[in-house]
Amino acid sequence: MSRARDASLSETPLQSLEDRLSLMQLEGAYSTYYDGGDGAGWASLFTEDGIYQTRQLKGQPPGNFVQGHQALAEFCNSNRLKCIHFLNVPDIRLVGDDAFGRVNFKYRGHFTDDHGHIQATEVEGFYDVAYRRTEAGWRIRRRFTVYFERTQKTIYGYEPSVSQFEPQNPPIQDNAGFVDAR
Repeated sequence: MSRARDASLSETPLQSLEDRLSLMQLEGAYSTYYDGGDGAGWASLFTEDGIYQTRQLKGQPPGNFVQGHQALAEFCNSNRLKCIHFLNVPDIRLVGDDAFGRVNFKYRGHFTDDHGHIQATEVEGFYDVAYRRTEAGWRIRRRFTVYFERTQKTIYGYEPSVSQFEPQNPPIQDNAGFVDAR
């Protein structure tokens, strides 16, 4: 659908501009609420039956599927990562009281595990989003996360103690092979 056709489906050029600004504000609130761990605020950005899910690509295991305000709030509140989203300006298509967008993003998060090691995640990808105008304003009807790249790493940190050496190396054993922990 062309941009000229998109705008003609809105009431006026001013309404189209207001709708686009509202949707951009919605996207800004998305990362603010999620990254701040405000599950109720994050869930309120979705329609009552709103869905957040991961689009499954070939070779990937099944991803997230979360629907409804209560489940969305619990999903956000249960995130153990301290995180930040870097969202690009969304590409928005208006179609009356519906809108569709793509938002490119980068996400970084980390947490400290039970052993004191930092578990870090970085993701690059995009969100495909369906929006709906409601009495409360524009809301997310459905949001797909699509991964371009995802990396996870463990950071052990500096260990100041010295490794313990035995007085002598053990004798070489024939056919002992080796341990390969790559």
